[in-house]
Amino acid sequence: MHRNFFLLSLYLLALVICGSAADTAGYVPLKSELLCRQCSKCDTSTCPPSEAYPHMTAWDNTLIAGALQSDYVATNDRGVYSVPNVLGGESANYNAYYGWQSTSGSASGYHRFNNYMDKCSGGQSYLTVDKHGKVSLRSLNSLESIADADWKSINPPKKFNHREFRFWVSGSTGKCLTVFVRSGKKQIVGVSDCKFDGSNPYQLFAFRFHYHKAFCCCGLHNE
Repeated sequence: MHRNFFLLSLYLLALVICGSAADTAGYVPLKSELLCRQCSKCDTSTCPPSEAYPHMTAWDNTLIAGALQSDYVATNDRGVYSVPNVLGGESANYNAYYGWQSTSGSASGYHRFNNYMDKCSGGQSYLTVDKHGKVSLRSLNSLESIADADWKSINPPKKFNHREFRFWVSGSTGKCLTVFVRSGKKQIVGVSDCKFDGSNPYQLFAFRFHYHKAFCCCGLHNE
């Protein structure tokens, strides 16, 4: 009887070990060491729904990222970049949460954009442009003019409207948000004279939802 009990115990133990191995075999942890080091404490245990915090894509499907959003951007870099369309959680070296929240800036139709990672950036999360045309993440109370954070949506010609693209015009400069294409893993985002005829497709942006495994906070991602 003791021998049978011993054999049964070994069998059950083997089942537990095999089951655990099966559970972990397909699990690949997120590798965003740079991103996680930028934020020492997060005040949430869950990610926001993708519908609430969509990500912004440029014409070529690159994604718009800023500080505290991506392993592509250092924590002391307040610039805004277009980065490759990597799937969050599937890159061995890079991850990001490209979550932008749009809020009404004024009754005249302008909007302001801030990022979900605001809780870790000290309020420097608004998409802004200065008088030199530099686009960066800044806090509203640091701006010379609140119009630096205002962006107005302009519809493109119909031939470019099939993917819900928009021009975004700066309230302070009157110029359009633009990706300046360069070689490398990230492209600078700034403003330039608007080409409403679509002759500069890198002035076209769209909001996307349900981004697969979007990285949203230290050690967390949604599906």
